[in-house]
Amino acid sequence: MARMHTRKRGRSGSKKVYGVQPSWIQYSKDEVINTIVNLKKSGVPPSVIGIKLRDQYGIPTVKAVLGMKLGKVLSEKGLKDDVPEDLGNLIKRYNNVAKHVELNPKDQANKRGRDLIMAKMLRLVKYYKRTGVLDEKWNLSKVLR
Repeated sequence: MARMHTRKRGRSGSKKVYGVQPSWIQYSKDEVINTIVNLKKSGVPPSVIGIKLRDQYGIPTVKAVLGMKLGKVLSEKGLKDDVPEDLGNLIKRYNNVAKHVELNPKDQANKRGRDLIMAKMLRLVKYYKRTGVLDEKWNLSKVLR
């Protein structure tokens, strides 16, 4: 499948084995949940929590150990963010590029990049509103600069 805003194609990769708890995991379910909660309370985003669990604790996937995904664990503990992480990262990127374009108004390449980021954000917001992750009254303009 092709990428969204370029002509390049993606690369295939190895597939994870789901549903089977690996035998080398030494942590119980409660220890994994406590680790996730502690990392989130210390300000670590969910994607980095998954990477730390994989690299430092030897847990390949949270779903294989707990039977539910990392986001569900966080939402059950009341630690889920108001804005999903991918949308939040796009908002930060958009604000940085918009600030750059204000300082450099002749930079046409970054103007186009800003527009592409906005298109991605609008698509994501529409998806999250449709699936109920974001409230229907949530507005993108209040978080942009």
